[in-house]
Amino acid sequence: MKLNVWIVSALAPLTAFMVMAQDTTPAPAAPPKKAASVKNRVVLNPPAAAVVKTPNVNLRGKASFNGETLGHLQKGDTVTVLEQITLSHPKKDEPAEWAQIVMPPAIPVWVGGDYIDSDTKTIKARRVNLRGGPGENFSVVGRLEKGAVITEIKRENGWVAIDAPTNAFAYVAAEFLEIQPPPAIAVTPTPPAPAPEPQVVNVNTPAPPVAAVSEPAAPAPVAPAPAPQDSEVDRELEALHRATAAESAPVPAASPAPAASGGLIGPRIVTREGFVRRVYNIQAPSEFELRDIQGGKLIEFLEPKPGLNFKIFVGTRVSVTGPEGMDSRWPRTPVLQVQSVELMP
Repeated sequence: MKLNVWIVSALAPLTAFMVMAQDTTPAPAAPPKKAASVKNRVVLNPPAAAVVKTPNVNLRGKASFNGETLGHLQKGDTVTVLEQITLSHPKKDEPAEWAQIVMPPAIPVWVGGDYIDSDTKTIKARRVNLRGGPGENFSVVGRLEKGAVITEIKRENGWVAIDAPTNAFAYVAAEFLEIQPPPAIAVTPTPPAPAPEPQVVNVNTPAPPVAAVSEPAAPAPVAPAPAPQDSEVDRELEALHRATAAESAPVPAASPAPAASGGLIGPRIVTREGFVRRVYNIQAPSEFELRDIQGGKLIEFLEPKPGLNFKIFVGTRVSVTGPEGMDSRWPRTPVLQVQSVELMP
């Protein structure tokens, strides 16, 4: 018995030393997973139409499952795709292909109430972010410039829900969309000119008698007129083209004042409807353009009246009226001199 006690006493310090020698430092925590970054981004110009293939598709504030759900799309809904996005390292079970689309009109967006003029219902800050919910922790889904008109829906904790403007966007997993081919452009052939009718001459009809007149005195010799120069021919042809365009125009109108780019050929008063976009081509005849509502195709360039702050209409759907014609230095796309603007729903 005493031998057992002695052995236990001798081993106790050695056991304690071994326990103290063990490494008790905790293992470092695993680094947090980073959000998937964008590997590739393709901007569609013009934007493409797409049809939703499955029911209850989530509409998100970011191109990731980290983005909050803003609403849902149903099978058969048509959307406008602005960009195609590929993630570099998507999470497990997360799609790598996403589409940025125009925010559906049924989904509201939020803006801070301090940035809204309550009397005029317009943005009073230079530029504000649109968010997917009432708070700065929600995703940015667009921006509005100073002076933009808003339609208020409700207020919550100092934030205002408004109708989504045309430049607001959201994200959908690309696998749920089917991109539609662009519409074919019908070309109407020009009918051939009718053949001239043959003139019928009755040879049996006697010619009318010619009255006898005295022979006039020989006129004084006149120097021949000089042949027209090329510039004179060009002016005559241009006048002929303008007269032909004026006769074929559906709505006759007086010629407007010449444009700053050098004047419009064949102007006529028209009304067009579409989305207003900025033009960044320094060779274009204007810094604004009008694009089609459905496919985003360029309709024409817009030349506002002097003094009109036309920047406030960028990204909005409008109806514009004014003289439309062709700029001699930009013959591919017509130019419309804006005389009146009307916001469309």
